[in-house]
Order: sequence, then structure tokens, then C-alpha cells
Amino acid sequence: MRVYRSDRGGIGIWKLAGVVDRDDALVLLRALEESGERCRGCFILDFENVKHVDYRAFGMLEDGCPDGAHVLLCGLSDYILDIFAFVSRRNIFDVFPDWKRALRYVAVERGKLGPSLAAISAGGK
Repeated sequence: MRVYRSDRGGIGIWKLAGVVDRDDALVLLRALEESGERCRGCFILDFENVKHVDYRAFGMLEDGCPDGAHVLLCGLSDYILDIFAFVSRRNIFDVFPDWKRALRYVAVERGKLGPSLAAISAGGK
């Protein structure tokens, strides 16, 4: 798994690529915990370039998600969405088609971004 991290107005956007397995899920959980304060506990995990996810990785993410963290998933192909739907028990993650829509949701519904970033996310830049 490769991870490309960026930050938009205090929201962590992590673009994943390759194959995500159980060990990768542990790395993600540790990174979520360590970055929680800097990103105000809000993260978007983009699976657009992920080819496969070990079903146990989704279970680990769901069970180990840090308290107070708001994690949104996006870019899941039909194949990966099927794996996620099979494993998901607690429905703690919101799922979006792409990171721009997830960011817009956070900006509008959660009010976590300032007005200038809300305008950028609405414009799709």
C-alpha cells in the first residue's frame, strides 16, 4: 500500500494505492491516532487507486478507529465496495464516490472548514 497525504483546512485527505492488507490497516490506525489533533479528527480515505482490500483490514479499521475521529471513505470501486459491505457491522464510516464530494460534505454538513475552503470544495478545485 502507498499513501499520499495532504491536508485541506485541517481535514486529512489520504489517497491510498495498491493493495491494503491487515498490516496496512494497523499502520493507518496508528497514523490516524497520531494525526488526530492536527486534522481535528476528520479524515478522508480515498480508495480510488486501490486494487484490493483484505476483508480483515476493513474490520480492523472499523473496530480500531480512534474515539472522536470522523473517517470518510471514498473512491471505492464496486469490487471494493462489495468487500466493505460484506464486512461492515457498525456503519461508522460515511462513503462517497470521490474525495471532492466527501470534502464538500464535511464543509457543508459538518461545518468544519472555513468559508474560503467551503467555496473551493464547492467549486471542485
